[in-house]
Amino acid sequence: MKADLVLLHPPSIFDFRERPILWGPINDLVPSTPVFEMYPLGFVSIASTLEQHGYRVRIVNIALKMLRDPGFNPAEYLSRMQAEAFGIDLHWLPHVHGAINLARVCKEVHPEVPVIFGGLSSSYFHRELLSEVPQVDYVLRGDSTEVPFVKLMEVIEGRGDAEEVPNLSYREGDRLRVNPLSHVPESIDCFNLDYEYIFRSFVRSKNLDMLPFLDFIEHPIMAVLTRKGCECNCTACGGSSYAYARICNRHGVAFRSPEKVVEDILAVQEFQVPAFILGDLAIGGERYGRRILEMLRRERVDIPLIFEAFLPFSRGFMREISRSVDDFTIEMSPDSGVEEVRRKIGRNYSNAALRDMLEKAFSCGCRQFDLYFSVGLGGQSEESIHATLKLAEQLMEEHRGRRLLPFISPYAPFLDPGSIAYEHPERCGFVKFAESMMDHYRILDTGVSWKDFLSYRTTHLSREDIVRLSYQAALRLAELKAEAGIIDLDSLEEIRHRIEVSQDMIRVVEAHRRGECSEVKMRESLMELRERVMIDRRELDWSKGLKFRRIVALLRKLITA
Repeated sequence: MKADLVLLHPPSIFDFRERPILWGPINDLVPSTPVFEMYPLGFVSIASTLEQHGYRVRIVNIALKMLRDPGFNPAEYLSRMQAEAFGIDLHWLPHVHGAINLARVCKEVHPEVPVIFGGLSSSYFHRELLSEVPQVDYVLRGDSTEVPFVKLMEVIEGRGDAEEVPNLSYREGDRLRVNPLSHVPESIDCFNLDYEYIFRSFVRSKNLDMLPFLDFIEHPIMAVLTRKGCECNCTACGGSSYAYARICNRHGVAFRSPEKVVEDILAVQEFQVPAFILGDLAIGGERYGRRILEMLRRERVDIPLIFEAFLPFSRGFMREISRSVDDFTIEMSPDSGVEEVRRKIGRNYSNAALRDMLEKAFSCGCRQFDLYFSVGLGGQSEESIHATLKLAEQLMEEHRGRRLLPFISPYAPFLDPGSIAYEHPERCGFVKFAESMMDHYRILDTGVSWKDFLSYRTTHLSREDIVRLSYQAALRLAELKAEAGIIDLDSLEEIRHRIEVSQDMIRVVEAHRRGECSEVKMRESLMELRERVMIDRRELDWSKGLKFRRIVALLRKLITA
């Protein structure tokens, strides 16, 4: 297996197959498993850009291979590879354990091959990465590393000087060198989210190394990027305007042109899978979004589209979506049903505005509206969580017979580095247990349950409170969904069973710590819970009804490949 660059995606915890771990509900609302095997969109853009410059690039989802094959040995697999460089993503911080250990394996089997890190967390902790992890040779910082990656590959080949590569941090002997973070493109039309590249790679290699996540074959979904940067400043978000300025030197939003966005949607349509539109098309003025919708109307797009709403849409914009797309879902994250808590985390709209948004959406033909609430927010109390559940109950009653799907889950295992809450936790209602990158590594290295993985508590809620209230809230919401006919009684009983098992496992872990339960008993107990805990997976499946069309589309592509 030979390539110029091999891009490797690690699991969140590298030795997850050998260790007893109670994952809990930390992955319930994302497509991937608790191993977080879904690699970042940037992999596809980097790979296709480098191939345009004559480099042969492979994407290998190491996390997925470890999930699919219990006997898969990463060191043995990588030892058979011939590469000029390995690239490893450390985008979101929960991958820090897997990323660092994967770098160690790369150096163990190929000590002379450089290892390159990238992603938001790599960018934030670039100095610590290079000083604490000798197996990492380079860190490419920022949110747009395609061009710097080309220049770095030239350096690795001996055709350039590392000092001239923008956004690069590296070691020069015992000295840490940090080049200016100067490559921050104002337009991202050059960002190439080429799903055809993945298909060509599959045809070329005849394996599924580059699949985005475990469930992709059965429940596929593809993303369409509309921008880099953000107009919003949610306090705990590592993708906020504050965080982008601090980590990526991006002080405004870089948009992908409407023409390119629609081009990407049409490319996804060729595979007959749902498309998730990343970024609120109406925020900061509706002109941009209306242009995209106008073009979609002309193209007669026939796949499900999922739209994000950071703030309530106007009635006129909602009508434009309805006129332009036959099958659409809207996702919105009020996070709390209490307006004061919502304002504290940076979401400035009222419950009345939320209600108005729901009414407008369903009256305009929205197929499904997903509402996401969280446990463990700054400023949140037990009473405010009960108030959130009460609001969810009222909304489901008001929209009985419609596909209004509220969800509730723990906010996150870690506070996002670079966010306002990470930099100023006390101001935002948090207490941090981890500061450095290696602090977070040790949490994942020594923890057993998802309670251990929480890198924070709030001023009102302890770790124990967050765990207890997450289970209670999820069960109550499942009961409300069953009462409203959104899920059936069998699904409710399955969710109830998984929550009870997960709660029991927390008690088993605590008993082990007190010396009242053996390691063997704890391991046997934890093997019982590997599925999503708090929701029915079918609630987040937008690909229903497309399977036959998808098979035909793939056969057509195979014939013409």
